[in-house]
Amino acid sequence: MPRITRINALSSTAAVLAIGASMFTLAGCKSDPDRKYKTDLDSLSVDLSPELVNTSQTKDESRMDWAVDRDQDMRSAWSDMGRFWLTDKPSRLSPYPIMPTGGNP
Repeated sequence: MPRITRINALSSTAAVLAIGASMFTLAGCKSDPDRKYKTDLDSLSVDLSPELVNTSQTKDESRMDWAVDRDQDMRSAWSDMGRFWLTDKPSRLSPYPIMPTGGNP
C-alpha cells in the first residue's frame, strides 16, 4: 500500500472517529430533572440516602474533613522540616547569652 493512500486512510478513519465521538457526546443520556422530587417506591429505592457520600456525612462535610486533614498534615510537615533543618529553635553556638523569645518560660 503506497504511503499517501495509507495517510489518507488514517486521516479518514480519524475523521470518522471524531465525528462519531462528537455525535455520541451530543446525544447524551436521557435523564429526568424531577427524579429527586418523586416519591414513588421505584424512585426512592434507587438511592435511599441521596445526600450522603459515606455512612454519615454529606459531600460538603466530607470535603471539609479532607481540607482540615490536609491543612494539619501540611502544618506538621513544615514543623518537621523546621526540626530537620534545625530552624525550630535558636542556635546555642553564639558566644553571647541568648534570651528565650518564644514567650514560654
